[in-house]
Amino acid sequence: MENLLLKTRTVEHVKIFWEKSQDKELERLFPFNRVALGDAIKLYEESLKPGARSFGKIIDIDGRYIGDVWCYGIDEANEKQAFVSIVIFDKKYWGKEIGKHALAQFCHLVFEKYAISKLCAFTYKSNKKSIGMLESVGFKKIEDFEEDGVISCYYELLRL
Repeated sequence: MENLLLKTRTVEHVKIFWEKSQDKELERLFPFNRVALGDAIKLYEESLKPGARSFGKIIDIDGRYIGDVWCYGIDEANEKQAFVSIVIFDKKYWGKEIGKHALAQFCHLVFEKYAISKLCAFTYKSNKKSIGMLESVGFKKIEDFEEDGVISCYYELLRL
């Protein structure tokens, strides 16, 4: 995808993402960890410190910020894994396989950057596009589970 770039996140991106993620349709599709804007900024600042357990990039199409892809719970010592998440908040870019290409690039980057052997992901079972994206990148479903009355899926991608 020629126009797709993964770029460095800034505090301004965090503020925009926080605002855009308040959307009811996004909340229905993605298992967000709801925090106040100030807390989101603190989490971002923590991700910049040496030894941080999270890392993220913005998804840029033709100079337009459309979403984020990040990993969290990075564990290079014991489990050798991290969790990955992706959200394209700009709905006019949905259904164009941008998430698939962004996630594939990001997974490659994370496997190069960290001494981990797998990436893990969660999605709601009702989010068929998210499931299709994960599977197209090579994630394998490990299990379905119910949490707070919602059925979700747990996926893993092993380092090649």
